[in-house]
Amino acid sequence: MKWVAGLFALAILGCGALLGMTGFSAYEPTAATTAVADRGVARVAGCTSRGPVSRHGFGTWWICQADVEWESGTRTRVTAEPGQLTPADKEVPVVQRGESKVRNGSGNPPVYRADFEPSVVLGLGSLLGGVGIGGIGALAVLGTVASRRKKAQERE
Repeated sequence: MKWVAGLFALAILGCGALLGMTGFSAYEPTAATTAVADRGVARVAGCTSRGPVSRHGFGTWWICQADVEWESGTRTRVTAEPGQLTPADKEVPVVQRGESKVRNGSGNPPVYRADFEPSVVLGLGSLLGGVGIGGIGALAVLGTVASRRKKAQERE
């Protein structure tokens, strides 16, 4: 019985950590530390769906290609970061962060919705909150088992 409770507690802790990592990936704390390199307007050309479980977290994530007209005067086809654009988007203001950094095998620096504000506080808070809630749940399971064991010993 003790090992079953331990496995259950470990599963609760793992679920909390996974949910925290999903929030971490949604708030993109690393993007929050990178300056905006260019601004433009994106017109979605096509999207693919990832999920319900992927390296980006839980849920369905759209990864869209878009034609962008940048304020600098150039036009490029880009792959936006997961979850930033959807097939329903027509013309969306976007920003490009990290001039020299290329991610996701897209061939372009990270592109985000202009109204998306990545946050270090929310990203790290999600991760720590998920691990914390999972840890509290795990301790509750182990505490319940210990309490029942102690009551059983007192009865004998």
